[in-house]
Amino acid sequence: MAACGGGSLTLTEYATEVEALVAEMESSFDSIDARWEGRTPTIEGAREYWDRRLEIRADFLAGVQDLSPPEEIESQHETALELFGRITAADEALAARVAGFETITDHWQWVGTPEGHAAEAVLAEVYSFCRASQEEYDATADREALEDVPWIPPEMQQVVKVAFGCPP
Repeated sequence: MAACGGGSLTLTEYATEVEALVAEMESSFDSIDARWEGRTPTIEGAREYWDRRLEIRADFLAGVQDLSPPEEIESQHETALELFGRITAADEALAARVAGFETITDHWQWVGTPEGHAAEAVLAEVYSFCRASQEEYDATADREALEDVPWIPPEMQQVVKVAFGCPP
């Protein structure tokens, strides 16, 4: 409800929404990667791959933009939007590079391009942010001892259990 304009989400609701968005994005990436790797690389196939990849990025970014974070993590949310906007832009630049290819001889031939290196650098920042965010949510497990203490505000009692699936 809160994500649809009904106010801010609780920390747990927010984290759960983000977890679902990440899981959907990763599943979609796994699917298009497997499809791409399962066929002979062609220019048309590469363009289709990148068109779909950009759709996935845009859907994820829009999903995060639609969330209304609780006050205590507004800064984290803004950082996420900035990073996800940058990785989306990096993928757009890489897709434009691929669109200019005259031949495709390898499934991942774009990785070695300047745009590929730039996208990898931003992706490393995204992964670092993911791991740091996961650690912050994991640290809420220490709050379990406070769950039934009446004078502790509810937001300080929240234990958030999410698994973003951040790469090591």
